[in-house]
Amino acid sequence: MKKIAGLIFIISLLMLISACTNPKKADIVTTMFPQYDFARQIVGDKMTVSLLIPPGAEIHDYEATSRDMVAIQESKLFIFTSLEIDTWIKDVNQMIGKNTLYLDLSTSYTLEEHHHEDEHEHTTSLSVILEEDDHDHEDENAIHFWTDPTTAIQLIEAILQKIIEIDPDNAQFYEDNAEDYIHEIEELHHDLEAFLMSEAHEDSTIYFAGHNALGAFGERYHLNIVSLFEGFKPDSDLTSSELIQFVSQVKVAQAYHLFIEELVEPKAALRIQSELAKENYVLTLLELHGYHNITKSQMEAGVTYRDLLEQNFENIKLALNTPLV
Repeated sequence: MKKIAGLIFIISLLMLISACTNPKKADIVTTMFPQYDFARQIVGDKMTVSLLIPPGAEIHDYEATSRDMVAIQESKLFIFTSLEIDTWIKDVNQMIGKNTLYLDLSTSYTLEEHHHEDEHEHTTSLSVILEEDDHDHEDENAIHFWTDPTTAIQLIEAILQKIIEIDPDNAQFYEDNAEDYIHEIEELHHDLEAFLMSEAHEDSTIYFAGHNALGAFGERYHLNIVSLFEGFKPDSDLTSSELIQFVSQVKVAQAYHLFIEELVEPKAALRIQSELAKENYVLTLLELHGYHNITKSQMEAGVTYRDLLEQNFENIKLALNTPLV
């Protein structure tokens, strides 16, 4: 009996130590960077916020650990992106604690109307993208809804309401913080509109290496983002025939800037860039961030959604304001 009691004590002690050292335990637990950032901007020092996915990790490959499940159960608020993105969530009601509220961000916004007279009539110099499946692109845009800043503002407002629900005593503090952050994003949104929907730049085209998750962003600002090799993994090695094909696509498109994903080694784009350099064709690679996650150094530096939005804007301006050579 003494041995059994001792064993139980040791197990209980280990569980206690594990719980106390769980870095993901917090008042608010989130599954992806945008909601992590929005929540921490709102709560300031009044509550703790954690991000389940480790810095630098790929969101689509993530699977929750037992520690993550404990963190969710013991949180006051659990915020996830959607069942399409967070595929490991089967039944959220079975995952949360009895005192935990949850928020599914995919049901927390309404797409703001924006009119485009020439919608579905985009033209580019790359013939292979002229016959696109609009329905497929609409589905993709809906999946990556947070990339539209006007939607991001609605998400901040939805998170704010949940935070006030769990801590009404500090409602004014949270409302002020949310208002300030929304104002920052709104200012940048208006700058984007002024630039991308101006006579000089409306319906511009940029080229992307790999899978484009910024469709909702492009749709908002009438920016045509064309994936030169949509189904090809950007960190894969190219065969000789693939290299010839992709180099040809870049030249046909007259693309002098090629956008790449965050957190993925752009092996394919670098190989294409190197091959084109042999012909004195200068191809510049620029990042177009999808906000899924950030690096450890960015996390430590306190990088925000607004910072990444501004970075995307600066890279787009660089691409569109650079004359063809």
